[in-house]
Amino acid sequence: MEYKAVTFTLAPNSEEAVDVLSAMLGEVGFDTFENTETGLKAYVPAADYQEPCVREVVEKFFIPNVHIIYNVENIESQDWNVEWEQNSFDPVLERDFDIRLNPHGAFGSGSHETTYQLVEYLCLQDFTGQRVLDMGCGTGVLGIAMARSGAEQVVAIDIDDLSVANTKENFALNQLANVTAIHGDASAISGTFSTIVANIHKNIILRDLPIYVQHLLAGGMLITSGFFTEDASSVTEAAQAYKLQLIEQMEKNNWAVLVFRLK
Repeated sequence: MEYKAVTFTLAPNSEEAVDVLSAMLGEVGFDTFENTETGLKAYVPAADYQEPCVREVVEKFFIPNVHIIYNVENIESQDWNVEWEQNSFDPVLERDFDIRLNPHGAFGSGSHETTYQLVEYLCLQDFTGQRVLDMGCGTGVLGIAMARSGAEQVVAIDIDDLSVANTKENFALNQLANVTAIHGDASAISGTFSTIVANIHKNIILRDLPIYVQHLLAGGMLITSGFFTEDASSVTEAAQAYKLQLIEQMEKNNWAVLVFRLK
């Protein structure tokens, strides 16, 4: 699979501006981000790249007095993996939670606020005897965290075949049994689950809420992330329409995690 790497130069550059830009790019298909000295480098499958959407993100960037320019390059998947692993991967989850990853550039390496928050939360829960789902699994790290916390069976699903392959590799690396990785979108979900975790773009979560609820046991948990704190209210409002009750909300650097329970 070919990728586009887009390098954004921000003036002035700040952590807040980079976080906002990452979120806006996430809404138009970008799934992996690397902070640079001058801004951000963002990756997207070449088939999903839309130049008008990127221009619109830059033109509608809502932090005042931030000037953004960008450069686009084509890279082969293999070259991107090597570059990312050599220059960008920080094994923070192995240091803090003893979760081993060989991420191959897939989202979920642990460096992003949403991934770290979720792993930290999941490692403190008790999933003993549960069948759980990691939706939009990336590296499979959230499924690994739930397995470490007692889950009896872990299912991981991603639309990217490379992510599915990487998830299988990481499951093996952590010596896990009763785990399955599937290529597909929400339509690939089968059976029922006690817990579903979806660390995906907000619009995808909103679109797939009825499917999640259909496969969630009564009293089960839906844990969502991948969006800004200011978007939490719209996600909560949509979830409540499907009898999902908000029981916990967390935030790190303006990235939110919402935990719902099905009534």
